Amino acid sequence: MKQLQFNFKLLPSIAFFIVFLCLIKLGFWQLERADQKTQINNNYKLRQSDQVVNLNTSSDFNDQASILWRKVSVKGSFKSGTNLILDNQIFRHVAGFNLLTPFTIEGSGMSVLVNRGWHPNLIDREQVPLVKDLSGVVMVNGYAVKLPVPGINLGGSNIEPINASLARFQKIDLDEINQYYQSNFLPYIIYLNPLMDNEYISNFKLPVPDSEKNYGYAFQWFAFAFTLLIIFLRLGITRNDKSTK
Repeated sequence: MKQLQFNFKLLPSIAFFIVFLCLIKLGFWQLERADQKTQINNNYKLRQSDQVVNLNTSSDFNDQASILWRKVSVKGSFKSGTNLILDNQIFRHVAGFNLLTPFTIEGSGMSVLVNRGWHPNLIDREQVPLVKDLSGVVMVNGYAVKLPVPGINLGGSNIEPINASLARFQKIDLDEINQYYQSNFLPYIIYLNPLMDNEYISNFKLPVPDSEKNYGYAFQWFAFAFTLLIIFLRLGITRNDKSTK
C-alpha cells in the first residue's frame, strides 16, 4: 500500500513561507491600489459635476486640494505680449506644443497660467507660431489642472526666448516661472473651455487612473503564490510503499 508522506525540511520550509507570504501580500497590495485608483477616479468625476468655482470670490483659490480638476471661472486680463510655449507635448501620438499665457486675476496680486490649446509642431522649429494677442478685461472659463512635474534638471537653461513676446519652455517650474515673469502664479494651470483661438486644439483630458492594470498585477502575484505552493508540495511529498500482512 502506498502512503503519502511530507518530508519536512526546516530551512526550505521557512524560505517557502517567507516568499509565499510576500507574494500574497503583494497581491492584496495591488488590490488595495486598484481600489484607491477607482476612488480617485470617482472623485475626479464628482468634481466635474461640482459648482463652478469663481476664483475672484473664492477664499481658497490658492488651495490645490479644493480647486484641482474643477470647473473654474475668473475675471481679469491676459498679460499683453507675454506668451510661452510648453514644448514636447504629445497629443494623439503627434508631437506639438501648448500655448500658455499669464493671466492677471482682477482684484488680486495673483496670476495664473492659462493653457490656450495645443498645436502640432511647425515644419521649421525657427518659425514663430501664430499667437493672437488677447487684450482687455475678460472672463475666462476652464478647468484647474495640476502643474506638470518639472522632472530632473540636467543643467542648462529651461527657457529659450524666441522674441520679445514669446519664450519656449521645456518644463513648467513654478519658482522659475515666477522669477522669469516677475509675478506670483497660482500652483495650477487653467485649461480654457471653450478655447479662444481657432488655430489651437483643446488637449484637456481628465486623468483616469488605470485600476485594471492593478487587478492584472494582483492576479499575477496570486498566480505566482499558487504556483510556488504547488511546487513546494510536489517536491516535499513522497510516496512510500508499505506492505501489509
